[in-house]
Amino acid sequence: MTNNNILKKICIANNLKHFEVKEIFELADFEFSSSQIKAFMAGSQNKNYEKLSDEHFEAFLNGFIIYSRGTVEEPTILPRTIENFIIGLIEADNRDALEEMRCLIEDGIDHLPDATNSKTAD
Repeated sequence: MTNNNILKKICIANNLKHFEVKEIFELADFEFSSSQIKAFMAGSQNKNYEKLSDEHFEAFLNGFIIYSRGTVEEPTILPRTIENFIIGLIEADNRDALEEMRCLIEDGIDHLPDATNSKTAD
């Protein structure tokens, strides 16, 4: 399996659009045009096909980690994958799933220590 095939499978599994793939590469300090991204995603028989090097694929994976969980320096920022998932639920008008998420979030917040207690503990 080639780097291009794996990239396509990751994108399909995570419902990533071309502009999101471009953003992921940018998070890893690689800038590609939209046409280059499409060339990476094209089939090997396509005249626009461009082979994805090991270096570029590694950069994509590193960028995807940042995209999925946020940076190490700012772990409190909502990862884009979660944000995109929530937006997808809203667009699909999936009220049941959104309500379940609301309950989970409220339960999680209820289990966090008070801000005043955590400051005194330090």
